[in-house]
This record gives sequence, structure tokens and C-alpha cells, in this order.
Amino acid sequence: MRRRAAASAFVVAAALSGAPRMLAQFKSSTALVEVDIIARDKDGRFVSGLTSDDFEVLEEGKTQPIQQFFLVTDPSNVSADPRPETVLPRSPDRTERRIFLFYFDSQHLSSAALLRLKQTAVDFVNTSMKPLDLGGVFVNGSLTNGHLSNVSHELREAIRTAQPALETSEARTRLLLDYPRVDSLLEASRIDTGDRSMLDDATNRNCGGETARQCAQEGGREFVEDIIQRKARLFMDESRRAGAATMLGLQYVIKNLARLEGRKTLVLFSEGFNVDDQRSNLPIVAGQAARAGVTIYSIDARGSAARSGAGSGDASQLTAAMSGYGDTSDEGLDILAGETGGVVLRHIDDFHTALASVENDTSTYYVLAYSPDNTALDGHYRHISLKVKWQGLSVRARRGYVATPLPGMKQLRSK
Repeated sequence: MRRRAAASAFVVAAALSGAPRMLAQFKSSTALVEVDIIARDKDGRFVSGLTSDDFEVLEEGKTQPIQQFFLVTDPSNVSADPRPETVLPRSPDRTERRIFLFYFDSQHLSSAALLRLKQTAVDFVNTSMKPLDLGGVFVNGSLTNGHLSNVSHELREAIRTAQPALETSEARTRLLLDYPRVDSLLEASRIDTGDRSMLDDATNRNCGGETARQCAQEGGREFVEDIIQRKARLFMDESRRAGAATMLGLQYVIKNLARLEGRKTLVLFSEGFNVDDQRSNLPIVAGQAARAGVTIYSIDARGSAARSGAGSGDASQLTAAMSGYGDTSDEGLDILAGETGGVVLRHIDDFHTALASVENDTSTYYVLAYSPDNTALDGHYRHISLKVKWQGLSVRARRGYVATPLPGMKQLRSK
């Protein structure tokens, strides 16, 4: 992964012309843990007028005193207050400037899906980003242009230049479906780990009935068995490598976004990735994102064709042909979003609708901050749970964080 010459490329971009001067009524601190809260009623409408008295925050099961509580909002986005007499402090710096990072998981995106996502992201820049919002594009291991920008034409061009990886999940899936065929990702995984019965089943299927002639053309059962083994091993090796690359890219992005104040929104465009070697690391990466104030929204690019283990949603023949039984590629999208307070948007063919949901969350939310009793910045993961005292209220927030020192904050200032 190319890191460019300056590891602080995100920070350099913070001095962009037109970025707002910080006007926060509440100042963040490395001693404070911030929790962004989305509160909705049973009809899905944001509930305003809440105060810190309506919440209880617990870290590792122990109640923590709430130090700060405020609302970030554009007044036009908020419905009538349930308690109109409540006057809640607001944070003008966070309403004027938002940060969006579009992460194109190119090794796990088909060419057709990437093309559609690029157009959707361009439309988002044109219609939804405000003049002071910052945006960036991360693809194929690097941040395009090396910085975030609030210049619309620069962002549009960065999105348009995004290219698919040399090897994609679509290409890897096609490898399995070519004769001799491996029917599912689970089958490939089991064969790779030496499951003899699974290998025998696959060989029997490829050397019997209508495929007997193809089996003979390949040299017979022994040769077909060897091909199946090699295909499964190659597929799993490439899938693990691609999954590891995705995780490394996310860690790099999170580390650099941590230098900027306030909430950062990372939109992860992906079709899911292999988590076999990353499962234990996923909550840690999500916890690092939470500590950095990064909320991850995973948009499953397979759309309505998405199901666990399906091939690319844009390659309908692959989707219909590949069994999804036993596949776990959705887990990464679920954990990264859920742990950071975001959501997974799947089974949605209109990506504009998906991004509209993301924008809605970034436009109106509460911020709760507390100083944890355990002040040790020991790198351990700390669980957060939030209790709300109103019945019928649905609350979404990050579920924990990794207790590490934050880097020096870079305030966004106008010239």
C-alpha cells in the first residue's frame, strides 16, 4: 500500500481555503470519550429535545458521569421537539463542516458495481455536499491527490478516476465456476484446509453424469481432483490477501482521520471480504475508528442480489450460480458499521437512496461525552453501552473504543 510521501496528508488538507474556523462551545479532550447518538421514534423520525438526563452511559458495565451533551443539527432536519421548553446547546462548528471519505474497496468490487458507485458518489458531491464540507477518495491503497478537499470539481474528478483492482472478487469467483467447478465458498475453504470428504464430493460431481466427458478430457478423476485442490487453494490465498489489504487500508485511513476534530464519515463501498484471518482484528479496527470519531457506513454493492456468499450483484450469472452457504464475507461489513455506530445498507439497488441515509445521519445527531473512570490509555478495547430512559425510542451509537492516546488535533481554520 502506497502511503505517499507525507503520512499526514489528511492533516495537510485541513488548511484548505474556505474551511470553517472552529467555534465549538464544547472542546474535545483526549481524556473525553465522545459518543455520537442517532435517536429515532418507531416511525424512524429523529427525536429532538433530548438531554443528558435521558441517557445513561456505561463503560465495561459501570455507569460513567456525562460531562458534555449537545445537538448537532440543521434546524430544517429536526421534527417538533417532544419537550419544546428544552433549549439544548448546539455546536455550530460541526453543523457547518462535515467530513466524508469514500472508500472504494476495489479488490471487492466488480467493474459494473464500481461504475455505478462512482456515478452515485459524483451525484452526492453535486447535490448533497455543502461548501464547507470536506471529502476524499481512497482507492487501491492510496488517497487520491493525497488530501481531502472542499473543491467540488476536484472531488468529482477524484471519484471518476477510481479504477478497479487488477484482481477482483468477481474474477476470483469466476475461477471457482470454471470447470472443474467448486460450488461454494465454503466448499473452497474446506478443501483448502484438507477436508477429504468435501474434495471427494466435488470430484464426484465433476466426474459424473453430464460432466463425465469433460472429466475424461482433463485426464480423468485424479487430474480433476488435483485441479480442484489447486483452485481452492489459490482462491482462498487470494481472498485472504485481498481481505488483509482492505483492513490495512482502513487502519491507515482511520489513523489519519483521527487528526481531524469532530465526526468523520467513512463510506465503505464493498461486496464483502474474507474475514477468516481478520475476525479477531475486526473489533479492534472498529474500536480504533470509534476512538478517532470515525463512523463507518458499509454499502453492499451487490444490491438486491446480496446474500451471504453470492457472487457480484452485477454479474447475475455468477450470483445465480454460486451457492452462498457457509460464506462469512458479510461479517466484516456488519462489524465495522455496527461497532462504530453506522449501519450496513444492503439489498438496495438505488445507491442514491443508500447515500441519502448516510447524509441524513450526518446532518442531525447528538454528541455525548464522558471522562471514563479508567483513565489508563493501555490499548485495550472498552465496551460502551447506552441506556435511554424513553420507551419506544431506538438509539444507535458506537459500542466501544480502543483506549489509546489521540494524536494532536488539527483544527480546521479559514485563511
